[in-house]
Amino acid sequence: MSRTTLGSCALIACLTLAMGASAAESLTDGFDGGSLRAGWEWWQEPGDWDVGDTEAGWLTIQADLNRNLWQADTTTRLFQAVPDAPFDVETHLATTFDGNSIVGGLVAMSKADDNWVTLKFWGHGDGTAQLQYQTKGNENGPGLVGAAPGSASADGTADVYMRLAKDGDSYTSYWKLAEGDDWTVVGPTEFALTPPIELSLYAGVDGAAGEMLAQFEYFRDNITPFDVEPAGKLATTWGRLRTR
Repeated sequence: MSRTTLGSCALIACLTLAMGASAAESLTDGFDGGSLRAGWEWWQEPGDWDVGDTEAGWLTIQADLNRNLWQADTTTRLFQAVPDAPFDVETHLATTFDGNSIVGGLVAMSKADDNWVTLKFWGHGDGTAQLQYQTKGNENGPGLVGAAPGSASADGTADVYMRLAKDGDSYTSYWKLAEGDDWTVVGPTEFALTPPIELSLYAGVDGAAGEMLAQFEYFRDNITPFDVEPAGKLATTWGRLRTR
């Protein structure tokens, strides 16, 4: 057996082990094709939502009334349950709102603990808004904040990119106002959550009156951007090696 063949076999073995260890389904959903990808579940499904009907390539939620995420989880959430492992997810939220208090954003939720870490967009009846980084009923702990500097909006609309990452018990959030901007960091905060963790998009109107149209362009898994298919990838790699 030649050195080239031996080297190729060794590389294939390494690739097989690496892919087997890292093989995973991506959490990413581009909200294309008119339906949600498999793996999503609703907590208190809203009465009016669609994928692609209101705007192609976007998840649109007409937020329900009397929904909030502060001292209790009463909001509408679209979630994927994940084990106790690192994650790094992001979304793009575009919203128009008119109400005393509206909420929307990203949250890592533990039903076992009845607690969470959230990067929350919070809008008010006067059209102003800000980003908050909170756990349940708390925005004053280490790394948390009730108004992220520079995040304010004042016209009843918002267009914001939001990101939440976990490494052990450390949670860090990020935001930016345009796709090409650098991320602004909020946190980190150290907070233990019992798995499974429900990684969620959410929206709600906190009260009996008001409106919020929340649109999410995507939900992106930055660790596994697309589904890993070890067999297909291995065959492609082996074909390339054989042609050298």
